Amino acid sequence: MKPTTAEMIKEKTLKNDATVGALLHIITAICAFLFSLARVKSLWLPFGAAFVGGAKKKYLAASLAGAALGYITNISSGGFAYIACSFAIITVRLVLGDIRLTRQPLFLSLLTFFALLVTKLAVIYGYGGSIIGVIGEAALAGVGAYFLAIVFNICSATSSGTDIRETAALIFSASVFLLAVAEFKIIGLSLGGILAVTLILAAARFGMSSYGAVCGAVVGFVMSINMGQLSSAGMVYAFCGLMSGLFSALGSLGMIIAYIGTTLVTCLIIGNQTIVGPLFFEAVIGCGLFLIIPKKTAGFIGGLLSPTTEISRLDSVKGALIMRLEFASGALRDIYETVEDVAAKLKKINCPDFDKTLNKIEDDVCGGCSLRRHCWETAKEITAADALATWNRIKSPQAEDTEPTEFRCIRRGRFEKAIKAHCADYDSMRAAESRLSEVRGVISDQFEGVAKMLGDLSEEFKYEVRHDQRATENIILAFKNMGFHAVRCIAAQDKWGRLSADIHIKGAADRVINKMDVVRHLSLALSRDMDTPTVNVGGDDAFIFITEKPNYKVEIGLTQIPEEKGKLCGDTAKYFADGRGRFMMVLSDGMGTGGRAAVDSAMVSGLFSRMLKSGFGYDCSLKIINSSMIFKSTDESLATVDIAAIDLFDGECELLKAGAAPTFVKRGSKVGKAESRSLPPGILRNITFDKATLSLKPEDIVVMVSDGATAEDTGWITDILKKWTIGSAQQLADEIALAARRRRKDGHSDDITALVAILKK
Repeated sequence: MKPTTAEMIKEKTLKNDATVGALLHIITAICAFLFSLARVKSLWLPFGAAFVGGAKKKYLAASLAGAALGYITNISSGGFAYIACSFAIITVRLVLGDIRLTRQPLFLSLLTFFALLVTKLAVIYGYGGSIIGVIGEAALAGVGAYFLAIVFNICSATSSGTDIRETAALIFSASVFLLAVAEFKIIGLSLGGILAVTLILAAARFGMSSYGAVCGAVVGFVMSINMGQLSSAGMVYAFCGLMSGLFSALGSLGMIIAYIGTTLVTCLIIGNQTIVGPLFFEAVIGCGLFLIIPKKTAGFIGGLLSPTTEISRLDSVKGALIMRLEFASGALRDIYETVEDVAAKLKKINCPDFDKTLNKIEDDVCGGCSLRRHCWETAKEITAADALATWNRIKSPQAEDTEPTEFRCIRRGRFEKAIKAHCADYDSMRAAESRLSEVRGVISDQFEGVAKMLGDLSEEFKYEVRHDQRATENIILAFKNMGFHAVRCIAAQDKWGRLSADIHIKGAADRVINKMDVVRHLSLALSRDMDTPTVNVGGDDAFIFITEKPNYKVEIGLTQIPEEKGKLCGDTAKYFADGRGRFMMVLSDGMGTGGRAAVDSAMVSGLFSRMLKSGFGYDCSLKIINSSMIFKSTDESLATVDIAAIDLFDGECELLKAGAAPTFVKRGSKVGKAESRSLPPGILRNITFDKATLSLKPEDIVVMVSDGATAEDTGWITDILKKWTIGSAQQLADEIALAARRRRKDGHSDDITALVAILKK
């Protein structure tokens, strides 16, 4: 029988796991061998035994083999004593079994300390030696075992990132490794010294800036104990590490310049001719290696030197809500800041007052006139009416003369000149006040929309009540295996048992997040078929949302025909999976045709798509976009909104319309039509969607069109759908759009769009 795809994947996974397991044992043996070569005071070799003491139980055989081989090459330095110590450590651990105590770093540290102490004391008893030196060496081995046990725990942990203790363990272990390879030299340059420079720069660049100084100090100390005293080279490493951290904000090139410059200056100050040349050239080569570190390796180092992944346990729903709101706030910030800025400027304009305008006219015209009191006290109403009628006639010369017959100013020329000057200012202030009032309304709508958005997100998360701790840990481990550090991760199941996850990735600026890799790794880690994730990248952060793979998929067809003389289509159509199990289609028809209509429709469809992807509701998104359209231009600016949202798990379809053309739905052999009576965004405040909900089954069809396709009735679209049995969604979209163009008989031309979706199992 031919194996299924799942069985083939499982078999391939088992083979890969076996290969990786064998490779890890080999790497463990090599590391143990190198650690056994690390010398202290040119006499002691405690770190091979420390490696055996800190190793995970399943790596004991590999670590013993590597350490024993290293000690055999150093028989003259007491290698047999260290081999005996290693056997003693393994014997005690095997006798105690896999109890919890044997997995504690402190216990392994004490075990290593006493094992090496007893072994060395036996050697001293037979051959003589210093007891104080033995205690110091045993203590150093115990410290090494403690840190190495922590490192082994890090390598097998589900979460990525490290705390302060784990970071110290990593840096100390790396420093011992450098001490081991420091004896290997190429044309007089120490391999350990070269790698030390690369390690210090990597810690400062990919970790926190302070890690450069910490790493430099630790590396300098460990490299110095080879000679039994703090050497000049150790001080150079420490100071260069400090300077690398300080200049990490300038990027890799700035750090390299700072490191090489500091090395050169420090060496010249020390004045030791024997170390100046080697240290300088080791620094140059180490900086070169730092520059060619692969991006994936850089991401791995950054993950290790980042804070431990935050896993919300008690309040996962609140944590997920906060994560989404942090990203969603960025989508609103631009709109809000623009509106606030304009409103603040318009508030500076004084409110218009017609009485003040009349006072200015009086001051300009009536000075020294004997009739002034009569005109502005006894007959003030007549004077004001005459001024207003005069201004209306000046603004519209073609209008009929409406001067009052009861009164006429004896200084008519000066009177009309003053009216023309001051009433023009008054009209400008009235227009500004009107615009200011409009802006206030826009701001009010913006705030109301934000409040609605927060309410919608809260309602959504009320149902995501069950946090899946195991899935969260598996997701973190999967991203760790991909070389990414998850700052936060929250996995939850909704009331239908559908799994979804929010992941916050750090360090995404320099690396591309491959969606298919994410799907493959998470599907294996969670034992569920996962859907293509939504990835939103901002700066150095990436916010990923992923759900289970749904039961249905959608076949899409889109055809657009611009009006005959136009080069741009005034309709804009977008379709996408929102990452929450829904397939969204958004169609917007701008007012008129050509570039202006294209801008309006692109703005509406683009903003709607962004907000729906971010998890906002339909109504609050419409309110925000409507207020933005009203405020966008002093001219009339509008665009229809037509949305179809299909739940790919159960086939439920929501239709939402604001001023849009009808949507046609074929279910089985029947064809229905959903129409809209609401207004499009950009005309009035407080517009709403016309809504309808229906259930779809495989092979059902949803057809969305712009009004250019429905100018000559809609019965012919129904006829096409009834007769349609075989063909792709694109073929159907082509047929509807071309048929609409042929049927246009009113002498006008308009943009035509047909967006077709066919539900598939």
